[in-house]
Amino acid sequence: MSEFSELIKNFDKIRDYMRDFFVYGFKARGDFSQKSSRTYDNEKRRIESYLGAYIKWDTTKRSKRVFISLDSSKINENPLYSAWKLKSFTANDIMLHFFILDILSTGKCLKIDELSNCICDKYHVCFDAQTVRIKANEYVKEGILLAYKNGKALSYKLSSDFLNNITQNYNDIIDAISYYQEAVPLGVIGSYLLDNEGKKNDIFKFKHHFVVHTLEDKILFILLKAMKEKRKIVFVNQSKKYSKSITYSAIPLKVFVSSQSGRRYITVYNEKRCRFVNYRLDYIKSVDLLEECEVYDYLKQKLEDNLDKCFGVSFGGNSRGEKISIKIYINEETESYIINRIKREGRGGELKKVDTNTYLYSKDVFDTNEMMPWVKSFTGRIISVEGTSEFVVDKFYNDMRRMYKMYVGGEN
Repeated sequence: MSEFSELIKNFDKIRDYMRDFFVYGFKARGDFSQKSSRTYDNEKRRIESYLGAYIKWDTTKRSKRVFISLDSSKINENPLYSAWKLKSFTANDIMLHFFILDILSTGKCLKIDELSNCICDKYHVCFDAQTVRIKANEYVKEGILLAYKNGKALSYKLSSDFLNNITQNYNDIIDAISYYQEAVPLGVIGSYLLDNEGKKNDIFKFKHHFVVHTLEDKILFILLKAMKEKRKIVFVNQSKKYSKSITYSAIPLKVFVSSQSGRRYITVYNEKRCRFVNYRLDYIKSVDLLEECEVYDYLKQKLEDNLDKCFGVSFGGNSRGEKISIKIYINEETESYIINRIKREGRGGELKKVDTNTYLYSKDVFDTNEMMPWVKSFTGRIISVEGTSEFVVDKFYNDMRRMYKMYVGGEN
C-alpha cells in the first residue's frame, strides 16, 4: 500500500495545490498535468487530512471537482493557517525538540557539551555535539532559545513567556492578537502567538474574510521587504491566461487590495517598458531581491501622482489617458443618497449639476473599460455616456440595446 506524509516540505508547492484545486475549485484530477496522478492523490490526501471538515465536492458529467467551502461567520481562525504549521522532520528532530525543551525548562543555561551530556544521561540517547548545536542554533533563530556568550562558547537558555513580561494588560494583548490574526496581512503570526499561549479567538467574527490571503503572505513579506529597502526584484509570474511562467525584473512600489474581490496586487515599475504595471499576488510564484534602486523615491512619487487616474488597478494601454462623462438623472428631493454614493465611490471624479435633477459625472482615467461595471450599476438613471474611448462607449450602448431586447423585445 502506498503511503504519504502529512508534513509539508515545500510551502510553495502546497500553496499551488490548495489554490488551484481547492480554493478556486477550477480543476479536477484529470486537469493535473505537472506530475503523475499519484502525486496529485498524495497531495489531495495530505490537504484533506487537516482540512477535512471544510472539504466539499461536486460531480459534473466530466469529473469530480474538490474544493474548500466554509462560512466565515462560523470560523474563529483561518483554517488555511494549518498549511504553515506542518513541517517535515526526522526522528532525531522530534527527539531533540522534546529533549532540549525539557532539560532547559528548569531555567538552566547550558553549553552544548553540557546539554548533550544531560540528554545522554537522562534519556540514554547520545547525540553528536554538532547535531545538538545545529538544532539549538535553529531554535535561536526561531526565538525558542536564547544564546549567551560564555567565554569562547555559547550557552543556551529557554526563552521566557514574553507576553506576560512586556505588559500588565495580558488579556487586552490576547484580544488584540485575536483580532490581528484574522484582519491583518501575515496574520498567521498572531495564530502562532495564540497557540503558544493556549488561547483561541472567541470574540471576533468577520463578514468578509479573505482566508486565501495567507497563501500569498510569503510572497507579500518578500515584496514588503524589497519596498522597505528600496530594492529591485526579479519574480516569476504565471497568469491563468498563459500556461508557462514568465520571469520579470521590476521595482515594487505599492500593494493594492480590492475591497470587492479581496485580490491583492503589487504595483511595479517595469524599466524595459518604462511604465507602471500591476500583478496579482496569487499569480506570483517566487520573488528574489536584487540591488538597491537609486531612483526609488522618484518613482514612488511619480506613481502617487498618477493614482488619481486609476479607477482600479489598470494603468491603461497605448493611449495612456482617456476621458469619460456620464449624465445621470437623480431626484434631488428624495435621492440625495445617490449623490453621496457617487462622491464616495467616484474616486476623485467631478460631479456637477447641469439641470434640474440632472448631474454630470466626469473623470480622466487610464482605462475607461475598468469603470464600466460601476457605471452600469446606475442603469435606469443613465441619460448618456460619452468618452474618448469609442470602443468602450459603443460597447456600453450595445449592451443596453441587447438588454432592452431581452426584457422588452423577448430575445432569448
